[in-house]
Amino acid sequence: MHRFRVVKERYGWAVRLGDGMCTPFWSRAQAVREAGRLCEALRQHGVAADVVIDDDVELPAHRTATVIRHRPSHRPQQGER
Repeated sequence: MHRFRVVKERYGWAVRLGDGMCTPFWSRAQAVREAGRLCEALRQHGVAADVVIDDDVELPAHRTATVIRHRPSHRPQQGER
């Protein structure tokens, strides 16, 4: 399963996939929207993914998160009903 994290950064917000991928955004709403799009794109190919949104940016020691799950669904192939 792929897990996209929406996190607060010094410059604004970012969507992270592990340590390797980071996509910066000016606003939290834009980051959440893009993380959802990435999950949906993976879901269309049958890959499970979820979005984790860091809710509490003021208290990192007590950070909470919201998880939005996107699970793969069966999509009929051409000619299949």
